[in-house]
Amino acid sequence: MLGFLTDYGPHTEHVGALHAVAAAIAPSAARIDLAHDVPAGDVRWGAVLVERLVRVMPRGSVTITVVDPGVGTARRAIAMETEWGRVVVGPDNGLLGLAADRLQAVRAVEITSEEHMRRPVSATFHGRDIFAPAAAHLVSGVPLSALGPEVDLTTIERPHLPEPNTTDGQMDALVAGVDRFGNLALWATWEQLMAAGLVAGDRIWAISTALRSRGTLGRTFADVPRGGLLAYVDSHGLVSLAVNGGSAEERVQATAGEVVAIARQL
Repeated sequence: MLGFLTDYGPHTEHVGALHAVAAAIAPSAARIDLAHDVPAGDVRWGAVLVERLVRVMPRGSVTITVVDPGVGTARRAIAMETEWGRVVVGPDNGLLGLAADRLQAVRAVEITSEEHMRRPVSATFHGRDIFAPAAAHLVSGVPLSALGPEVDLTTIERPHLPEPNTTDGQMDALVAGVDRFGNLALWATWEQLMAAGLVAGDRIWAISTALRSRGTLGRTFADVPRGGLLAYVDSHGLVSLAVNGGSAEERVQATAGEVVAIARQL
């Protein structure tokens, strides 16, 4: 199976081109669109989604990942094999780094083989000309080693995801990403939140550089009234902020890349 994850936007010609190139090389391979709505150029959130979604792909699958603001530069194109034989293909700009760590990468190569690229290679569309062909050849049975020289796994770029700071009654954490509902995913776990002495049911402040908003620590959206602000653990284990029936991004006035504090309300 081939998976596709990009920041191209759904239903664009760029997505269609990836499918067309892959289908020409591996016509019998099943293909699935995992996500094409990564915010444009947001490698950090893309890395989080790559790790999340490759994790649920079947064994032996190959996933094409393209969030590549440095396309055409010296950054490497790589193919990386993780545990259970899942392979991820994409730019070495941090996009594959979280998957390398959390999905236990076992080997990787730099894609240099012209035989497994679409020619000529555009300087601005490596998704079509390098990543999609490489992935399609792999799913057709071409060995990883045929694509190019081996890469030291420790040299694969990692995304910038600083750990939260905790003090008694407060945790400061990076907003790693924002989903289409306006929920803010913080780069923090429930255990880290509890290390700050916060527990389910606490009344809290969510504090951005712009303002502070009252909320509640809970389990699910219905734990607060409609329009209420909730801090909870999302389906992937990250502490997140949501507004029941609304947007936490608008309520808290914070977005990806900013730091938000969750503090006990006194």
